[in-house]
Amino acid sequence: MTTAPAHVRMGMHRHGVIALPAEERWVYTARRFAASLLARWDVVPEDQDSVLLIVGELAGNAAQHGRADMIVSLTFEGRAVRIEVADSGAASSPHPRCAGAGDEHGRGVGIVEFLADWTETLEERDRRRDRAGLRVATAPAGSSRADLVLA
Repeated sequence: MTTAPAHVRMGMHRHGVIALPAEERWVYTARRFAASLLARWDVVPEDQDSVLLIVGELAGNAAQHGRADMIVSLTFEGRAVRIEVADSGAASSPHPRCAGAGDEHGRGVGIVEFLADWTETLEERDRRRDRAGLRVATAPAGSSRADLVLA
């Protein structure tokens, strides 16, 4: 019988947040922060990859098109992870909504929508919040990281 980790069995709510300058050089830091949380929450590697792609795309959009600062937060509740990237301050340029066929940029929104179970964008006068959520699997209790690689 496979047993879920204690925080999943007990329905615990886990949350992590980091505030960073809205600059492209900080996107890597946002992804590393998210990777650390996901590993602590025992999210399986395949689902970690999806979450990290979403974090990278949303943080990249905030850095490229956003405002002065960005706040990246992840919440793990039940069997789902919610990602939110908020940027605040004066807008430097509008965020992209879709790309043309030959455009190299603007595909991130499509990637996020493909990977996530749901997405939403909340626009305010001096703030934008992009959210995405997806169901994830966790490693069985008592399994080691080596078990996950070999399985």
